[in-house]
Amino acid sequence: SSAFETVWVESNRKVHSAVDKALTGEADGPVSLKNDEVAIDVAPIVAQVKERLVDAGLGVAARIPDVHTNFVVVQSKDIGKIKTYMRVLEIMGSWLPVIALLVAAAGVYTAFNRRHALIGAGLAVFAAMLVLGITLTVFRDVYLDHLPSGASPAAAGAVYDALIKFLRAGVRALGAVALLTAVGAFLSGPSRIAVLIRNGCRRSIGALRDTAVSEGLRLGAVGRFVHRFKRWIGAAIVVVAAIVLFMWNYPTTMVVVWTTVIVLVGFALREFLDTGS
Repeated sequence: SSAFETVWVESNRKVHSAVDKALTGEADGPVSLKNDEVAIDVAPIVAQVKERLVDAGLGVAARIPDVHTNFVVVQSKDIGKIKTYMRVLEIMGSWLPVIALLVAAAGVYTAFNRRHALIGAGLAVFAAMLVLGITLTVFRDVYLDHLPSGASPAAAGAVYDALIKFLRAGVRALGAVALLTAVGAFLSGPSRIAVLIRNGCRRSIGALRDTAVSEGLRLGAVGRFVHRFKRWIGAAIVVVAAIVLFMWNYPTTMVVVWTTVIVLVGFALREFLDTGS
């Protein structure tokens, strides 16, 4: 039933979070790793049952004592190694993207033509994400083709899809960011196509602003402020968008697309408010 599905999903999510904390040395819940064993303390479960029974009117349930009994669910001599590997992966997962971004930024900054370097870096990252996405899809077929006899391909496929869900979403999101960055760098350049697109957008927004002013809109000090600090406002829009994407947990392609739309709206609004004086 739908109720069972809800309980099942929530239970797995909480257990996954608890095991993750235990493996990374941040255990503060019912799951613990000691002496090469993964154990679960039933005390939190008993406490919840007591609370629900009392709320349901069974007052005698309040007399149930606190029970701290650990059930061993996994025992392996490799748990210590796994815990170390998980900690290393956690640190690498946090810092490698930052290091890669700083290296790319340094490369663009020191390049002779920074705009061309930014376009090249964006296209290179997009190509890398495209190859990685294709590799994940191909490896799924290879993985399913090498299952042992008697294994369920549907179940194995579901496990594989669950394991790479966030990786696949991250690959798509990063590929979208890289491609949009390359396109943005190209449109900011001196090429004929880029100039035509910029002039067309500027004239369209200017015509809309002139129409609004003729209907009684008065920009006054706001227009003068935007005109004076136009470059700084544009830089602030881009920086805020970059911070949002960087701080977002598991950004998807749609998050990237909507962030880009908001950035474009911000630039359009900046152009609309710029009175040129």
